[in-house]
Amino acid sequence: MDHYRRNSTQHTAKPSHKKKPVGSDLTGSSARDSEDRSSVVPPPPRGTKRGRDHEGIEKEEAFIHRPAVRIIVPDNLKGLLVDDWEYVTKNHQLVHLPSKTPVNMILDDYSNLETPKRRIGSAEAEILEEVVSGVREYFNKSLGRILLYKHERSQYHDILEQLDSGVGDLAGRTLCDAYGAEHLCRLFVSMPELIAQTNMDSQSVNRLREELSKMTQWLSKNTPKYFNAQYENQSQNYTDSSKMNPA
Repeated sequence: MDHYRRNSTQHTAKPSHKKKPVGSDLTGSSARDSEDRSSVVPPPPRGTKRGRDHEGIEKEEAFIHRPAVRIIVPDNLKGLLVDDWEYVTKNHQLVHLPSKTPVNMILDDYSNLETPKRRIGSAEAEILEEVVSGVREYFNKSLGRILLYKHERSQYHDILEQLDSGVGDLAGRTLCDAYGAEHLCRLFVSMPELIAQTNMDSQSVNRLREELSKMTQWLSKNTPKYFNAQYENQSQNYTDSSKMNPA
């Protein structure tokens, strides 16, 4: 997904800790009218104050008038996202990690299924490879920033320690090897806003949107295989430490 990564801005939205599901409208549409919109507009280059203000206004207007990006999120995935939100924020339960069907497995399965359908060397085959690679990168970079609820952050820091420890099953691996479909779905409903922050042309956006929609529809047909995590109660010490941790 080099083409898509090259066109990405360097600004990633800050995590939101309001008690609502990630991608709470669950429509797959871009929420560009939020209060945080201005924070994702790239800063204008240095120059005179008047020049900076003028260019900043132009970039803001260009961002506002970009077409909305809609990714198909099937109803059963929306329902699982709402359940996921209730388990974590209402019941204070967490999925067991590392996942038995991690993000890397899911993406590999999808790629292995789709690749034979694409002619070798064709644009469609290249797009598939780029998108799958890009989803991995987006997931690894976005998880700790925008995809977690506050109650999950202590668990996240524990996973990071395991990844960096040099020992154990997760040593030397990535977040895509630890987290599963529940968190991948959160990324999918956040993708419209992430895509809106890029400088991709409309043709590239449409291709990416189509490929991601295919992926979500495939995942929705395979929920019994990939959404198999049990939500677990946490100790009182964990709950107390989560409340004390910064958001």
